[in-house]
Amino acid sequence: MAPIPGGECPIGAGVSHEGAHKPKIDAFRIATFPVTNAEYQRFVEASGHPAPKTSSFDSRHRLWDQLAGIQRQPVVNVSWHDAVAYCAWLAKSSGKPYRLPSEEEWELAARGGLKGKKYPWGDSIDKSMAWYGQKWKGPLTLREAGYGKPNDYGLYGMAGNVWQWTADWFVPEFNGRPVEEESRLYRVLRGGSWSNDENFLTVNYRNFNPPDTRDVFTGFRVALTEGK
Repeated sequence: MAPIPGGECPIGAGVSHEGAHKPKIDAFRIATFPVTNAEYQRFVEASGHPAPKTSSFDSRHRLWDQLAGIQRQPVVNVSWHDAVAYCAWLAKSSGKPYRLPSEEEWELAARGGLKGKKYPWGDSIDKSMAWYGQKWKGPLTLREAGYGKPNDYGLYGMAGNVWQWTADWFVPEFNGRPVEEESRLYRVLRGGSWSNDENFLTVNYRNFNPPDTRDVFTGFRVALTEGK
């Protein structure tokens, strides 16, 4: 878990279809890597929670039928509800209040202390830094959770490989409306995936999906309130 200092972060700035706001974010901790298949397997075995369901993309390969060789890849085919269940199990088993990061926390962490930069490391990106622009070729389409270049907070996979669930409902524009006034249809995803081009991998790009969505593009990482 990497410590992330608090501060203001212009969430969504520079994305044409979004407004931006600058929330005050308290210090917190966030996982260095997305949750892996090996970590999620321990959760499934210990809790009895269902294993990730096969999606249409991996119906021929069935990722969890043969985990050998992909244990260190980010887990995919997990819904927002699955991610929350994992956090609840981890919190109970460790005695620490693990949770999903908020959208604001995720972006502050992804920026790595940099201001006004497109990607976690600056304004450039290539496939040695992040995994993107790929076509589905089965289980080995994804890369290990530690693939690429970390940002200045030591975080891997904040761009590419898998989209990551956050705790928040999607708010189309940051205009001061409480989340409770939204329709509560979608949860926010951040980071981009193995299939996207570099325009989806910027630190400010906001994506969303219904919370029951499961696909081979999406995983998650955990966060922890500082001092807890």
